[in-house]
Amino acid sequence: MRTLFIGDIHGCAREFEQLLSKLAFQRDTDHLYLTGDAFSRGPDPVDVWKLIQDTGARMVLGNHDYRLADRLRLHLSGAAVPTRSPNTLQTLEALAPCADALIPWLESLPLWIDEPEFLLVHAGINPEKGFHGTTTEEFLVIRTWPPVDGIVGPRWHDAYDPSGKLVIFGHDAPGGLVIKRRDDGSPFVIGLDSGCIYGGQLSGYVLQEDRLVQVESSHPQSVRPDSGPSTLS
Repeated sequence: MRTLFIGDIHGCAREFEQLLSKLAFQRDTDHLYLTGDAFSRGPDPVDVWKLIQDTGARMVLGNHDYRLADRLRLHLSGAAVPTRSPNTLQTLEALAPCADALIPWLESLPLWIDEPEFLLVHAGINPEKGFHGTTTEEFLVIRTWPPVDGIVGPRWHDAYDPSGKLVIFGHDAPGGLVIKRRDDGSPFVIGLDSGCIYGGQLSGYVLQEDRLVQVESSHPQSVRPDSGPSTLS
C-alpha cells in the first residue's frame, strides 16, 4: 500500500488526471493526500471535484478553500460575493451545481493531517513554536520567517528543525518545489506547489519510494499573483 501526495491543483483537472496515471494510482491499494487549494483559478474545478470523489482523496484546508463554502452560499443566494480575484465568479458558477455535496465536504476539511510518518499542512508551521503553537492563519498562509510584508525572504522551513517529523505542504508557488534532506538522506520538508496553474508543473510524491513525480502544465507561463502579504484578511 502506497501513500501519495499531490500539490495545489487549482482547477487543473487535466494535469491532475495525467499525474494520477503517471503515479499508477489504484484506489484499492493507495492512500491519496492533497495539499489544498484544489479548485480556484483554474479552468476545470468541477472535473477536479469529480476526480477527488473518484479517488477518495483526503485534503487539508487551503487558503483559497477557506472561504469557498461561504462564497458558494452567497452566490447561490444571488448576493454579491466580495473578492479580490477576477476569476472567483467563474469558479463559483462552475461549482454551483455541485454545492450540495461540495459545501459540507469543504467544511469538514482539517487544517492538518498528522500521521506517524508525516505531517500534512497547506502552507506550513511556525518553526519556533512548532506544530502545537501554529495559528490557523499560519497553517493557511505562512511563507516567510520571520514574517514580512510580501513574499520575498527566508522561508519558514529554512528555520525548521531537521530532527522534526516530515512536513509536507503546498501553497508557496513563488518558492517552487522544495525537498530538504537530513544528513542520512531522508526528507524532512517537502513542498509540492510547483505552480501548475502558472505554467509550471503539477507535482506528486510517493512516500514509500521517496520519489517525486511531475507532469508539465498545459497552461502558458504567467506571472504568479501571490505577491501580497501572507494574510487571510
